Amino acid sequence: MYFGLGLALAGVLSGLAWRLAAVNARDARLMLRVNQAAWPGGVDRILGGLRIAGTTGFFVVVLVLVGLAVPGWALTLAAAALATEALTRAIKLVARRPRPYVTLPSVVVRLPRLPTDPSFPSGDAMRAAFLGRLALAAAALPPWAAGSAMALALIVGVARVRSGAHYPLDVWAGAMLGVGAALAWAGWASLPR
Repeated sequence: MYFGLGLALAGVLSGLAWRLAAVNARDARLMLRVNQAAWPGGVDRILGGLRIAGTTGFFVVVLVLVGLAVPGWALTLAAAALATEALTRAIKLVARRPRPYVTLPSVVVRLPRLPTDPSFPSGDAMRAAFLGRLALAAAALPPWAAGSAMALALIVGVARVRSGAHYPLDVWAGAMLGVGAALAWAGWASLPR
């Protein structure tokens, strides 16, 4: 449990390095490289379709399905997910990092709707990583399914940068927050009562 909490904290704190001018400049350059790269034609459509795996609606549906499949997890998992979502939103309000499409005029926006909340940390990356780590905790899943869930979380993060919604450090911090929270929940859920 404590390892997960530490990982989440380390991820957010290391992600806050964007506040240093030199790190912010590198983060912006990397964001633009990913965002403006010439990728094969169908990749952006695929990324756009897979981006759903980081949305709040997808997150809630998967958590409800997991709660129905494993009733003993339902309440604690819902509490962990809700707390992590609230923490992500609170960090966004405190950090107040503008979105890349606001601060970098050359960003190519590949989003049907522009998010209006701050950029840091990425909520989509947090949710996808939380679910990916949850899949690893679910012993009933075959290893390929759990590995696929983590790969999908990585793809969601890349899609957020590619779409112009986030900087890489936003995605890093969100993903570490999600993985750490899921690890903390898994550790807490396995503690004897």
